[in-house]
Amino acid sequence: MSQTKTKYQYFFVKGLLSVMMLLMVTSCGFHLRGAFQLPAEMATVYLQAKNANSELLLDIKRTLKTNGSVVVDDATKATASLKIESEKQTQRVISVDNHGRASEYELKFEVVYSLSTLSASEKNTIQIKARKLELIRDYLYDSTAVLGSSREKATLIRDMQRDASRLMMLQIQAAYRKSQRSDSGSKDSASLLPVKDKLPAVKTAP
Repeated sequence: MSQTKTKYQYFFVKGLLSVMMLLMVTSCGFHLRGAFQLPAEMATVYLQAKNANSELLLDIKRTLKTNGSVVVDDATKATASLKIESEKQTQRVISVDNHGRASEYELKFEVVYSLSTLSASEKNTIQIKARKLELIRDYLYDSTAVLGSSREKATLIRDMQRDASRLMMLQIQAAYRKSQRSDSGSKDSASLLPVKDKLPAVKTAP
């Protein structure tokens, strides 16, 4: 069997599994895309990040605006502060060919964020401290088609950035709902575990 045929079979199976998993998680009420129930305190959001031109930051802005939040440049005019503490991407070799050359890589994208809502009342106020998101994708590397492999890598990175933005909103939404259910009305520390997401599985902490 030729290497090209094997590669196409790999992507076909990978794509099929991805579609099946997305259908499964959607039927369970889990949606990576669409509207989120964000706290009213996030009506106006001040975003902070070391890299103001980060694609992740742009995705977060678009997601917030889509869900009715206004992103402001003045922290004094904001009702919530969302900070991207760090973001990092790494890769490692996970398989080699018969010549000892890398044939498959694992890409990892990590982002750490924090959120503080500035409610006049203590009730339903959300505080998320140093929450970590970790997303992982695998891709085949073809040394005879370096340009194609580089494009696939770039596409996967963008997909992980978009998913990180949506997963972040899901975590904030979960923290908000938890605070709504709290009888004491005290601050919610949002002590969820880090999210790890690797295709075709989509995993979130309970």
